[in-house]
Amino acid sequence: MDSDLFYFCAVVMDTSYVVKFIYSGEAATVPLLHNWSFLDLCNSIRSRFPDLIQGKFMLRYIIPPDSTSCFLESEVDMRMIFRNLVRYNSDFVEVFVTDLPSSSESVVSNTVCEDSSTMLEENDYLGCYKAEAPKSYMTKGWESYIHSEGQKFEGGVVEFRDKLRKYAIEIGFSYEFVRNDKVRVIAQCSKKHSQGCNWLVKAHLCRANGFFMIKMLVNVHTCHGVIRLQKSKMMGSKVVKSIVLDKIRANPNKKAIDIADEIKSDYGLDVAYRTVWYGTELAKTALHGDEAEFYAQLLWFSESVMKSNSDSRIAIEFHRETHRFQRMFVTYGAWMKGFQSCRPILFIDATFITNKYKGQIIAASAKDANQGLYPVAYAIVDSENESNWRFFLEVLAEELAKHPMRRVTFISDRHVGLVSAFPRVFPNNPHGFCFRHLMANLSDKFPAGSYLKDQIPYLFMCCAYSRTPEMYQFNMEILRSEGGDIVAQFLEDLPKENWCMAYFNGERFG
Repeated sequence: MDSDLFYFCAVVMDTSYVVKFIYSGEAATVPLLHNWSFLDLCNSIRSRFPDLIQGKFMLRYIIPPDSTSCFLESEVDMRMIFRNLVRYNSDFVEVFVTDLPSSSESVVSNTVCEDSSTMLEENDYLGCYKAEAPKSYMTKGWESYIHSEGQKFEGGVVEFRDKLRKYAIEIGFSYEFVRNDKVRVIAQCSKKHSQGCNWLVKAHLCRANGFFMIKMLVNVHTCHGVIRLQKSKMMGSKVVKSIVLDKIRANPNKKAIDIADEIKSDYGLDVAYRTVWYGTELAKTALHGDEAEFYAQLLWFSESVMKSNSDSRIAIEFHRETHRFQRMFVTYGAWMKGFQSCRPILFIDATFITNKYKGQIIAASAKDANQGLYPVAYAIVDSENESNWRFFLEVLAEELAKHPMRRVTFISDRHVGLVSAFPRVFPNNPHGFCFRHLMANLSDKFPAGSYLKDQIPYLFMCCAYSRTPEMYQFNMEILRSEGGDIVAQFLEDLPKENWCMAYFNGERFG
């Protein structure tokens, strides 16, 4: 007879018990000998799962039909296993092996046997290690979410479903719906058919007050493996939504990957990135509304504004064939009236929209007496091109014509589409280029660390602030001699009337 087979037969004859080790989704079943010590059990686990690090894992066990998991940390716990096997008239025990959190460090005990040469090997596991107290996660209260018949949920079926799912996550089981609608919910353990588990909950709507109430609760599991896991099948996007609402309210731009890390740290749950991302999107929708629905309400928005502030102007354009939103211009009558008391300078620029539908916002802003930005008009467009800039400027020109005032000076960042559209709409208005943008563009043409990277922008500034044509010519000769072909090419399509003080014909304020 083969030696391994002979050994196995001898072991089976020696015991009637079986132990099942479960670790990271893998399982191994071995005979449980009557004379096994805690050290023997740990050695057997290590032999089955070589990746385990000594002193860095913890053990819990379950003896069916009792679904309660118990700590397994010493010889006393080992003896209790055998007593409970007899007590429950069972021959099977499940041992769950989990890694200790990385933040939990083991404290080595100084206790050593008198004969140091015979130090217990059990010290390599848990005997000479005193683990820190288990971390208290924010899910601790979830275990009391479902507790008795007659329990009421003022939030109706939505609150009941949410708390039922969180309860299942914390206790460590999954369930399936027998019935699930707005007036009645019946759920049973997902192991009802495979292991005959008796867990069951029935709840219904109380029409008198709109509460949801538990009518029947069998809160005892007769199945195996009811234990809290980091990766729970019940952890869906709706649960993520409920626990990240405050985080999104405080920081709407918080990234899903950061939220996933915080859920793992604060709640002890390892959730897939896609689930976290979708839950985050649900939270944003719950807090700020559905973006698609907002676009569908633009016509209503326009009509409401015109009724309450008839001097306003809202122009909305749609694609004729698809009827999809294309672009929109908005200015309020109060804005235009207030602009008459501001300095006649408009700063026009565009920025990106970072929501699901993307696009860009074009805006015209002024400065008030306190040096603060004063909004005058804005537009929502799909991109920053000549067509959209012309649309914005044409409607803006029509509104400015309704409020005669001093000639308006415009300042921009010299975008190609804007430079092309501006003279067609405002041929007689001064158009200055933002000096900060020009300086940055010129500096980027020279390598980092180069002497010219700082020197050339300084010489260009001297040209820009020249107050007379003679001073401009003097400074320009120095700039061209220092900058060479790079500066010559940069100045080629840069009219001095748009950036040099000596030639700019617009108004200057500060």
